[in-house]
Amino acid sequence: MILNKITKSLSLGLLTLISASLFVSCESDVVDLKPVNSLTDLTAYSTSARVELAVIGAYDAAQCGLYNGSYDRGYPFGAASIIQGEMRGEDMNLTAAFYNITYSSTYSTTSTNNLYMWGTSFEAINRYNTVIAGVNKAVANKVITTTAGQQYRGELFFLRALTYHNLLIHFALPVNISGNNSYGLPLYLTAINTPAEIQAGLLIGRSTVQETYKQVVTDLDSAETYLPDVNSVSSITRAGKAAAIALKTRIYLHKRDWANVIKEAQKLTANATSAPFASTIGSYKLEASPATPFVSYSKNSESVFSIENSSADNPDVNGALSAMLSARSGGRAIVTSSPILYNSKFWLADDKRRSLLLYRASDKYYFCDKYQNPTTMAEYAPIIRYAEVLLNYAEAEIRSTTPNATLALELLNAVRNRSLASPATQAYKAADFPSNKNLLEAILWERRIEFHGEGRRWEDIHRLAADDLFPSGGIPAKIAYASAKGLGVFVVNGAIDPSWYSSSKAFPYTDKRFLWPIPIDDLVRNPTLAAQQNVGW
Repeated sequence: MILNKITKSLSLGLLTLISASLFVSCESDVVDLKPVNSLTDLTAYSTSARVELAVIGAYDAAQCGLYNGSYDRGYPFGAASIIQGEMRGEDMNLTAAFYNITYSSTYSTTSTNNLYMWGTSFEAINRYNTVIAGVNKAVANKVITTTAGQQYRGELFFLRALTYHNLLIHFALPVNISGNNSYGLPLYLTAINTPAEIQAGLLIGRSTVQETYKQVVTDLDSAETYLPDVNSVSSITRAGKAAAIALKTRIYLHKRDWANVIKEAQKLTANATSAPFASTIGSYKLEASPATPFVSYSKNSESVFSIENSSADNPDVNGALSAMLSARSGGRAIVTSSPILYNSKFWLADDKRRSLLLYRASDKYYFCDKYQNPTTMAEYAPIIRYAEVLLNYAEAEIRSTTPNATLALELLNAVRNRSLASPATQAYKAADFPSNKNLLEAILWERRIEFHGEGRRWEDIHRLAADDLFPSGGIPAKIAYASAKGLGVFVVNGAIDPSWYSSSKAFPYTDKRFLWPIPIDDLVRNPTLAAQQNVGW
């Protein structure tokens, strides 16, 4: 599957009406309901090939939505969810003003980061819902088989769950924190493409956090039921059963439902209790090298689901992962790795994952090198890897009502050992952890090391804001690149000098900035949501 500009143009015409601007633009109160080409809704789903193109268009909406009049920047999932997720955390720094609104938490109802994450996400959700309706018609009209229709619906339910969860971590409080009127998200579960549907949509208010999570789980349960073990189009960029199950391990981790994390993870580990772990559903497993999922992003056994980019269709120089993060020739090196992470005692000096950091002598600083092609910007955006399933499982085991520390340690070591210079001597042992809390600390640090540069950091900060054992507390303080540049700050287990910190202060989760505000677009258009703005905005 190649998501190129031609497909993007065609799929937009086939799948959406300009009423998608309901969620994106407040330039006009007039919603144009005419398709951008001459194909009617019925024509769009009149052949199996066109139905497939419609589903490709749904993935395309997840990759790149409308940003300031063009389809670039990778909102929500082409790159933006990853970079924004890192810029809200402390394990990556900023060399320029490009992401400073996110980095310094100076956003508002009109700032681009939250405006386009919200707008493109709901544009994508409406696309998924529109295609679901079209697929249902195609099945009813015998254009495609019932089995094909179920698979397509499974893919679309998966995408909808993924998109809603990404919105939850930015716009709603975690499940274990009371406040903000318990607001979750407005649940749009049917297409909004006619004047009557638009008017009905304007009456839909925000569900609670728990209700939103319930819908996410419902979508993923349906996706698991409908999807084949492996999607025949692609085992990486098209959702299969394993992708739905893997995402459920993440969702239940955020719900603090440890028993269900374990239940879902066991499906992808064949109930194994020791390494090597592998999934009989989709044949996913860890690669021998931690670099393989990135240098071989289109063909590896570990990437359970990624969003496809290509040299012809990517978030471009102002948004692509390699363009923003890479210090290689052609990269802009705007986002750097932070000494807060790479000086950590938990990251050994000879850990192989340090080869995925690139040292730039001009400023004696380290940059994430997982995305190595800034001239083509073709790297897939990693959404969930098998390594995360194992670490989700490990954390749930050690937090469960009957902790299995032996299994948690096995799962942790499975991920960590492949990166060690000498696993026989460097692997964690039970004696290294006087308590289960100490083991949990190692698991949480392993997540930071393993998923560095993949956008997972804010997800963990968010869900751990008021954790009983290791609370993140809220938005962390961050090191200023300019303050540490040129100091040769890389020192394993080295101290972090307070003078390195930027003026970007830490904010507790009780501060309004912990949540992004609903953007001005919907405040103007939608009186229901205008009355349900996040507290303080």
